[in-house]
Amino acid sequence: MKEIKEELQKKIKKEDKCILALSGGPDSMCLLSILESIEAHVICVHINHNTRVACDDEYQFIKAYLKDKKIPLEYYKIETYQKGRFTEDEARKIRYQKFKEIAEKYQANYLLTAHHADDLTETIFMRLLRGSTLEGYAGIKKESVWDGLTILRPLLSKKKEEIYVYLKENQIPYIEDETNQKDDYIRNRIRHHILPFIEKENPNYPVKMLQYSNTLQKKDALIKEMIYQEKTHIQKENKINVGKFLNLPSLMQEAYVENYLKEQYEEDLIFISNKHITLFLENIKKKKDNYTVNFPKNYLFHKEEGWAWLDKKKSPTSFYIKCEDEVILPNQDIVKRISKYESKSNFEIHLNSKEIKLPLYLTTRKEKMKMAVKNLNGHQKISDILTNSKIRGSKKDEIPILIDSNGVILWVLGIKKSKYDLEKGENYDIIYKYIKRKEK
Repeated sequence: MKEIKEELQKKIKKEDKCILALSGGPDSMCLLSILESIEAHVICVHINHNTRVACDDEYQFIKAYLKDKKIPLEYYKIETYQKGRFTEDEARKIRYQKFKEIAEKYQANYLLTAHHADDLTETIFMRLLRGSTLEGYAGIKKESVWDGLTILRPLLSKKKEEIYVYLKENQIPYIEDETNQKDDYIRNRIRHHILPFIEKENPNYPVKMLQYSNTLQKKDALIKEMIYQEKTHIQKENKINVGKFLNLPSLMQEAYVENYLKEQYEEDLIFISNKHITLFLENIKKKKDNYTVNFPKNYLFHKEEGWAWLDKKKSPTSFYIKCEDEVILPNQDIVKRISKYESKSNFEIHLNSKEIKLPLYLTTRKEKMKMAVKNLNGHQKISDILTNSKIRGSKKDEIPILIDSNGVILWVLGIKKSKYDLEKGENYDIIYKYIKRKEK
């Protein structure tokens, strides 16, 4: 581990504060020992995932060990998980959020994790089997920056067996997680059945894996720089100009989409693979326009009027509001009762109280809603009215609709009026005006 110590001594200054993710296992205990040997200012963080009875024992072991050495310990126990069970994705998010909070608390310069060469190899194989992005295939970075915090993984060139040798030579205690011996997870199966074969073929595989990872990272960085130069011409915020995008070479298009998906998904990148890059590319190349496609984690692909983009699905803002003299809708639009005829547009309706059932209500569309459209024989579906008016996707669920107490639809505000709307000079006694937020 001599070269690791020398490398860290060059990187970490005496005044720097380091957050160490300490599980109590052999890897993190080895890294703690190395940091002690170079007299680094260390604050240890232990996250109790609360998945096994032994988790509490691991905390007690760490607590006692650090107390003797007078090393600060920050402890956090995950009491519950959103889905009622442990998931690696949620646990990782919680861990890194806590690391960030503690780094801010101590004004730390670095976060150190004890990922080693076997972790790197396992990660690369997992992503090769499942599919990933170019950056994903590169595996774990030895140094990266996350939300302003520099993350160091100094053991990435060392095999697990080298860590055990170091622990034995230096008489450093540690705790083994018994679940690491089971084949329940794909990472464990790769560790138990694939790594021994690789070791037999080439005992120097950590160096080769690190070279492979570094090569992909350099290529990825170069492509990102090229994309950045194109981005200013092609992209407006998160929307891609389809015409300009399609002028790029095909390989550049693929790289652009890969980078775009990474930016949109950020910490959820694990859910994105080659099939999603292909799906995005297939849809952006279609001549079809004005439609949406589902993507993982409640994202939607949109293609509309020459632009393509991803965003999170929005929950419809449904409402049911009694229509008083003035109503402020959830989006801050106003529906106001006025005393005289001002316009025959779709932003004003004129009703006879004897032809409808009071009181009136403002609501959002429901399934199978129909309206007797003014100057049209018969009824028309509200969804068709909105589609014909070029209202797309989730925006349909935001359009206010005026109904009477019998549920009769009187007005799709700003778009279409029913047969109950009366002309100037006819016998009406109720007038409502719709004022859009941007017009106020």
